[in-house]
Amino acid sequence: MKRKYLIVVMAMALSAIVIAGCGGAKSSSEETPAEVVEEEATEAADEAEAEESVESVEEAAAEESADEESSEETVGMANPWVSITEDEAKELCARLFKAPDDSKDQEWSKCEELGDPDNGVGPLVQLSFTLDDLNFTARAQMGAAENADIAGNFVEWTVGPEDATLANWGGGNMPAKVYRSINDTGYVDMITWYDLEIGIAYSLSVAAEDLDGFDIQAVAEQMYSADNEDFADIPGDFLQEQSGKTTFESYDDVIAQLTTGQGYAYIKLVGSDEEVLAVTDTVFEADNSAYEISVYAMQDGEVKNVGNASGNGSSYPLRLEDGIIYGGDNHTYETYFLSEEYGSLMLKDYIDDGVNTGSNEISGFTREKNSFEDETPDYTGTAEDFEKLLADREEKPIIEFTAVE
Repeated sequence: MKRKYLIVVMAMALSAIVIAGCGGAKSSSEETPAEVVEEEATEAADEAEAEESVESVEEAAAEESADEESSEETVGMANPWVSITEDEAKELCARLFKAPDDSKDQEWSKCEELGDPDNGVGPLVQLSFTLDDLNFTARAQMGAAENADIAGNFVEWTVGPEDATLANWGGGNMPAKVYRSINDTGYVDMITWYDLEIGIAYSLSVAAEDLDGFDIQAVAEQMYSADNEDFADIPGDFLQEQSGKTTFESYDDVIAQLTTGQGYAYIKLVGSDEEVLAVTDTVFEADNSAYEISVYAMQDGEVKNVGNASGNGSSYPLRLEDGIIYGGDNHTYETYFLSEEYGSLMLKDYIDDGVNTGSNEISGFTREKNSFEDETPDYTGTAEDFEKLLADREEKPIIEFTAVE
């Protein structure tokens, strides 16, 4: 209101000047030409000065408004990261890393906003620490997709991704990828890995003026914690939560735990010589389809959950053809099979059009073989190619479930 008031006052002042000038002027018959010229020049100068004053006030008001808006935006932006304890972090991630020995300045935090509880994606957990005078950031997210970028390093990678195998993690067989960026400001190193057994994405990053000869893989290996392996009783899906069991004697034992409205289907997948069991929390009555499943397979004499797959509601049910599960929705294309190394469900293809993330750029990867040792090429298709994949997916047979009554 104050800014508007000043502008109105100046406008009124300008009007008063014009009115006063008109009311106080002599008639033309009473003035000499010289007097008329002088008076007109004076009036013009006064008007110009008044206009400049109004413009100055308006500019000042605009600047003040911009400053206030900027200040309001700054004040209104809440920090999405919340400080937590290490014990609280462990509750958010079933297999969490630890700070390396001899590290200092350890700080744990979480970001709820980067999670998606409706789709089983937990909060992003972060550990910051210093080691040998270098500042590190480690992150983990339970339920994140295999190709999820949880590190947030917006740099162009000069080197990588280069394949690596982490000791300690995954019994010494954990695949990882190492990246390096070198630019005018220095170096950024990153290593990422993914726990397929549970479904957890990890990253470790460090930035410094010079990292020549530095081995980030060695730091990641130090962060493994055997104490965090005791997670066998943590439910991995709806069935385990409602039954209170994480392993089962047989497929019949799994089916016996289902309740009314839930369902099951035996399916044949690439990566297994025998049929495995898919169970779902909801069977759609119209066509006996489902959009979310948990896959159970026999491992080491017990039936265990080896992974989950999803579509999106009744419009995008899960489909199956030639041993490949087809999932996703109108913005994502996902396919699954069983990995050769672990017998767990792994993504064969994952392609996203970037609409949900705001990038509006198509990205993802494709696999020909069900092995983590095989290459994982980036998807390079066009928008038309992506639309064709979605259209072809809709022609695949849906998985039909037997509903429990």
